[in-house]
Amino acid sequence: MARDPQQRTSGRPSSQRAASPAVAPVRSAPARSAVPRSAPPRTDPPSAARAPGRDTDEFARLVQRNTVDVRQPGQGGRKKRNPVVGKIALGLAVVSAAVDASAFAVFMGGDTDFAFGICFVVVFLTLIAAVLGFVAAVGSFGRWYGAVGVVVAFFANPVILIVLLVIVAPELLTDMGGSASSGTTN
Repeated sequence: MARDPQQRTSGRPSSQRAASPAVAPVRSAPARSAVPRSAPPRTDPPSAARAPGRDTDEFARLVQRNTVDVRQPGQGGRKKRNPVVGKIALGLAVVSAAVDASAFAVFMGGDTDFAFGICFVVVFLTLIAAVLGFVAAVGSFGRWYGAVGVVVAFFANPVILIVLLVIVAPELLTDMGGSASSGTTN
């Protein structure tokens, strides 16, 4: 008699099976269950033996790291922004401070009209530098460059310098531009 491969056999040898007539082999159709059979367990080498970064399967990568990735696709981290706006703001503020210093030198030389014209231009340069610095600081386009640019532009503004001069040392303003009483002495 041929053995059916799906028939269960007991652990007894065939001689013992034949000796006991009460136990007859029962043939039945294999039971089909609704639950599919699972695949045999994988026999992967341990994670230390695998080379990191070689698995392209996302699930295998997460299992290897023993973590769950909850990020949305395309959210791979914070994108670093270009700091060029902050650098432009700082450079413009430094140039404004240099032009303001040259306007002060022209004013001390006696050419007040030209010095006031230069100061008028510097006011707008410092406003542009301050706005660019603020945008850079708030929008992460060179945050520290922008913040320093705003501070330098603030103190390079001729209007702010005059207000600070009036508050800190008003006696310096009375003698600016030459003394009017020095030319009338007899």
